[in-house]
Amino acid sequence: MACIEIDNPPVNALSHAARSQLIAAVAEAGRSEAQAIAIVGKGRNFIAGADIAELEHPVRAPGLLELEEACRLAPQPVIAVMHGMVLGGGMVVAYCADFRIAAPGTLFGMPEVKLGLLATFGGTQFLPRLVGMPAALKLLIGAEPIDLKEAQEIGFVDAVGDLQMAVTMAPRFSKRPIRNIAGEPAQAALAAISRYETALDPEWQAPQATLEAARAGVEHGLEAGLALEATSFETLRASRQSRVLRRYFFASRALARHPERDIALARFRKIGPDRGELRRAAQNMIDKGELTDTAVADAAIVEALALPAWRADLLLE
Repeated sequence: MACIEIDNPPVNALSHAARSQLIAAVAEAGRSEAQAIAIVGKGRNFIAGADIAELEHPVRAPGLLELEEACRLAPQPVIAVMHGMVLGGGMVVAYCADFRIAAPGTLFGMPEVKLGLLATFGGTQFLPRLVGMPAALKLLIGAEPIDLKEAQEIGFVDAVGDLQMAVTMAPRFSKRPIRNIAGEPAQAALAAISRYETALDPEWQAPQATLEAARAGVEHGLEAGLALEATSFETLRASRQSRVLRRYFFASRALARHPERDIALARFRKIGPDRGELRRAAQNMIDKGELTDTAVADAAIVEALALPAWRADLLLE
């Protein structure tokens, strides 16, 4: 068996370099005499998402559709052997493979909408083919991780085990490309999309774009869905709402560790929704060193007033 190990600490994020090397490694392994190809992650995680810093710029080729092609064209079965966190791009790598094996305790998720994005590289197209539209939308829009038991129940994980199990089972595997899996009946898929459309906040752009891309794939075919997905990703990536949410992603983590967090929250709750008063109080706390910067102040206001995360822009220039 050819074993490809992803080693990009601390979380094996799929940076441009990591993507490029992974695709090249799969293509090279496909030309070898190996009976199967395993993709594994070094350290605590399989792959815990993308390199968020790269989201400041348009996606650089190659993306992960090139990985889907490399896995599909390899004559050997490709097996994703997962552990730890399997998030975002990690889920994409997994469904590009022919089979998926996961260790006990593995968690799976598609958190892109929390960054104001939709899941690209086939997230709105291939994932529904594998697990069905209702389960796919729960991952894509709910954006909360699921455990191994649920991942098995929806059909994302084929077996529980490790690399040794993959070696043992490999002779029984045959090719099963994600592109060749037929989707569920259109009527059922569209009904699942409609249920989400009626429940979503219309101001939250990323889930709306996710549903539009999913609908395009059902109504107009895979290639049309992939094209809209890619275009929508770039539109969202460049949007103010995604910029606010990416800023909030880091600021909320900094706020959680801030020694003045509880004091700031209590002060903002006392002020309430008066934007002018909130802005003055936040700036005063920053000037006094009680809050580190405007991003952390906005995160505190969102938490204090229980606002949607995309509202964390009161002090954003």
